[in-house]
Amino acid sequence: MLGKVLITGSSGFVGFRTLVSTLEAGYPVLAAVPCKEEADIILAALSIKKSNSGSALNFVTIPDIAADHALSEAVKKDVQYIIHTDLSMTADNGVSADHFQAQIIQPLLKGTNNVLAAANSTPGVKRVVMTSSLMGLVPYPELFQLESFNTFSDASPIPTATPPYPTAMAALCAGHAKALSATSIFLTKNKPHFTVVNLMPSIIIGHNELAKTTKDFLNGGNLQAFRHLRGEKVASKLPSHTVFIDDVARIHSLALDITRIPNTQNFVLCSGFTTGSNWYRAKEFVKERYMDEVKKGWLSLDGEQPVNRVNVQDAGKTMKAFGIKFADFEKQIKSLLDQFVALKAKEEKE
Repeated sequence: MLGKVLITGSSGFVGFRTLVSTLEAGYPVLAAVPCKEEADIILAALSIKKSNSGSALNFVTIPDIAADHALSEAVKKDVQYIIHTDLSMTADNGVSADHFQAQIIQPLLKGTNNVLAAANSTPGVKRVVMTSSLMGLVPYPELFQLESFNTFSDASPIPTATPPYPTAMAALCAGHAKALSATSIFLTKNKPHFTVVNLMPSIIIGHNELAKTTKDFLNGGNLQAFRHLRGEKVASKLPSHTVFIDDVARIHSLALDITRIPNTQNFVLCSGFTTGSNWYRAKEFVKERYMDEVKKGWLSLDGEQPVNRVNVQDAGKTMKAFGIKFADFEKQIKSLLDQFVALKAKEEKE
């Protein structure tokens, strides 16, 4: 029987899909949620009901992953693997600059340190999988503002950034970089009994089963990818790279397999070629398949989304290591549009 997996952030966008993928792979899961209500939402999801997970799925309530010793009790429940998806947070534009450190950077850093400390105190833990981000690998200006001739890879030096941070997104980039650096320092200093796989996805888009309204759905990467398809003329650039949520989730569960990935490693998760996805294809796709929704005013062809070209290593290494092929941008956008249209139609009937 496969060992038990503790998954943090289990009710989040990445965490829930990873939970489903991990159960499908045959692992028993201890899902960390902030409250019982979140566990009830997970249990009500169709994919969980279809999985017949039964005793393979259990829950532990952890209100704040960044609190001192947050995971110390959870890891004692025969946990052999930890997937930490609470790193996959997004920048809240409502956070003022004087709170970037306390509300964005420190929670990322403290959550990472808590996971590593809990694993280190538990001899049975074999592997920790961290949901990091391309934001921890590419400096903020080169990711969101300035086209660069540099090519970034999982072996690139971790960037350093010091305050003041110009935006919440810049602070989030700094937080991811600091979390990656903290993991590296921890491994060098402690030489733990477990290995770590850092997964660094680009903008994650796709269906979100737990979203019941369009407002719930349009969060994180989905919101970033969708704003111009609602007619918004977005001023700020987005990085050129995207990745499908199902691919991200599957790689998380595959990363638990120590026979597949025997040592501590980093992996970049990006679909498309070195320069990224063809964002302009999104509006073409709307024009081809969703003109009825355009006429209804649900979608628009008048929006604009500037894109910052970022050169990232070819996805070949990641696909070979995990034995998968990344979904193309068209599949990602179709998943996004199909669910939005379905939710919008439901709301119009209510």
